[in-house]
Amino acid sequence: MKFCAVVVVAPDDLEQAALDAAQQAGASGITIVGGRGIGNTNRKTFLGLTFEGSQTVLLMVVARQLSQPILKAVRGVLVHEGDSRGIAFSVGIEHLTGIELSQVMKFEQHMHDLDEEN
Repeated sequence: MKFCAVVVVAPDDLEQAALDAAQQAGASGITIVGGRGIGNTNRKTFLGLTFEGSQTVLLMVVARQLSQPILKAVRGVLVHEGDSRGIAFSVGIEHLTGIELSQVMKFEQHMHDLDEEN
């Protein structure tokens, strides 16, 4: 079975919506990491204090066939009327260790169920 890493960087206020969208599209295990980022626009200041929005990074290892549906679902959360508030991408995984056999079997069952639906 081939796997992909799906990475989503979203503002904190969209974290739960992005999580829900990814899970509904088939992601089962998601690692959540807090972060800060610098965009291509100047940072906002208020009374001499710099405001930096915090972000959430969602990391998922999924069966390759699930990466596209997950990206499409997360896009629905991050992009609104042409304005994007985050980024999501996938990267193919060449070698993988540490994943439980039960998780691989769960991926395979999910893919089998999807094939039967189509």
